[in-house]
Amino acid sequence: MSKSFTTHREESTRMKSALPRGLDQSSRKKYFLGIDGGGTKTHAVITDASYQIIGEAFSGASNPVRVGLEEAVSNIDQAVAEACLQAGIEYSDITSACAALAGISHPIHYETIKDALDQRLRLNHLEIVTDARAALEGALDGQPGVVLIAGTGSIAMGMNEAGQQARSGGWGPTLSDEGSGYDIARQALRAVIASFDGRAPKTLLTDSICKELGISSAKDLPGVIYNSDSEAVEIASLARLVAEAAEANDPTARDILAHAGRDLGELVISVIKKLGLESKQFRVACVGSVFKSGECILGPLGEVVLRVAPGAEIGPPLFPPTIGAVKLAQALV
Repeated sequence: MSKSFTTHREESTRMKSALPRGLDQSSRKKYFLGIDGGGTKTHAVITDASYQIIGEAFSGASNPVRVGLEEAVSNIDQAVAEACLQAGIEYSDITSACAALAGISHPIHYETIKDALDQRLRLNHLEIVTDARAALEGALDGQPGVVLIAGTGSIAMGMNEAGQQARSGGWGPTLSDEGSGYDIARQALRAVIASFDGRAPKTLLTDSICKELGISSAKDLPGVIYNSDSEAVEIASLARLVAEAAEANDPTARDILAHAGRDLGELVISVIKKLGLESKQFRVACVGSVFKSGECILGPLGEVVLRVAPGAEIGPPLFPPTIGAVKLAQALV
């Protein structure tokens, strides 16, 4: 058993012993654990049978492809331990659980983290699914439609009336992730370099990105970006600077976001066509930090989608991915 597991679990148990006695009634109730883990953070919730959240916690990234298996499992363990502490229960009190994680589409990645979490958490019933699967379940509440996730990475997943599912994107920063935070940041870095070269107009992104990275000029970017310690998540975090520049009406930033919105729209269209939803009325639920940019992203996204599927309604999810994971956990028992 790893040291990090012992630390998280024993600390949760030790602190729970100090809780009022009235809270220690877990054997009389059912508790469900939902985990949403991505390239930036892990979010865990514990609910009762009616989806009321009684424990909630956040920790670091848990995409094993991005941060490695050991760190991913440790962060999941930490979030579960803190959620249990808040709920006043033990790991063994959890009736069933579902961990929805990015980076596990490949069978090898799936089996590796499933085995590691089974050993680390030792929960009664634990299902592992992709982050898109839980987002789909929560965002649409079981109804036909498409969920579009755009955070560090990007992926679209949908379901039609017959229960058929389809996906598009989600192949990682090298092969895919169009319209994601990473892609937006990458386009911003390219724009800054092009501006420095004189191949593109000046942009507010130059000063904001240089300040964020602690450099004095765009000519210093290679030394930072090509540093072996630089991760996709760190680059993706620069996307918020694009949103800020777009709010200040910087043309370059607005163009980058518009392009990202159109790329995300193409992901959605791919799923719509696979599922035969073109003439249907359905919801496109947008999940992830990229959509904090608002109309700069949603406007171009909507234009692309509605040309193919005029009956689509684009908006926020009905429920967050963690509740989607809870729903999948409840289905196990």
